[in-house]
Amino acid sequence: MQALALSGGGAKGAAHVGALMELEKMGIKFDMVVGTSIGSLVGVGYAALGNTDLLYEYALKLQKMTLIKKVPSSKEIKPFIRCFGANLLPASLPSFIYFWVLKAILKGLKFEDLAIKFACTAVNIGNGELKVFTEGEVLPAVKASMAIPGVFRPVKIDGEKYTDGGVLEILPIRTTKRLGADKIVGLKLLSKKINYNEVKNAADAFDRIDGVRENILQNITEKEADIIIELPTQNFNTLDFTQTEELIELGRNSVVDRKEEILEKLV
Repeated sequence: MQALALSGGGAKGAAHVGALMELEKMGIKFDMVVGTSIGSLVGVGYAALGNTDLLYEYALKLQKMTLIKKVPSSKEIKPFIRCFGANLLPASLPSFIYFWVLKAILKGLKFEDLAIKFACTAVNIGNGELKVFTEGEVLPAVKASMAIPGVFRPVKIDGEKYTDGGVLEILPIRTTKRLGADKIVGLKLLSKKINYNEVKNAADAFDRIDGVRENILQNITEKEADIIIELPTQNFNTLDFTQTEELIELGRNSVVDRKEEILEKLV
């Protein structure tokens, strides 16, 4: 079974869409998709729609919504204003819109209804364990997987509270392996390497956290994948949902640059 693992990374997840578009163009298909955090959103979109054209249109429509267009990019917010946490603005309003759209699209949909087998991860706050969702309703599972600590409230499912799956496994390679995949492709969103003394605001803190998790987990998990495609998103803000088109193009180019290697290993 050939499977795709999609990493977390907040707004940078749009790069996953571009990468998937190019993989599909190469004729590469997946029997299963496993995502965490923003990777779960892209993953369920791909698993439900069955192709990347509709996924691409959905991503662009979100960015072009009037409310998102009026929110400034984090690059446009003055440094002194960022100190007061104002750079959460590019994320907060659009993210709530993401969940509103999710509810409209995924309400009532079950894992068993998806065209491609799908799984997503979240962390059980009570016992600290990683939970893998593979059955039942899709919407609460994806919301739990995307519930970034400090940005969204934990999501309650069957009496248990869950938060972002990327807290324990930002790139779900081990989970994908445990679910039976014998060939794994990982799409990895890169984070800016920020030192502790460089953290000036909330967005910097999230980038710092992502960088720490990458360093800890990459040697443990990535060796189990057949190929890891790194998407160089380190110059994009984890909480800035206003740069979708640039990120999609970046994802496409990242796959095209490694086309020969990818085809050699997967086809």
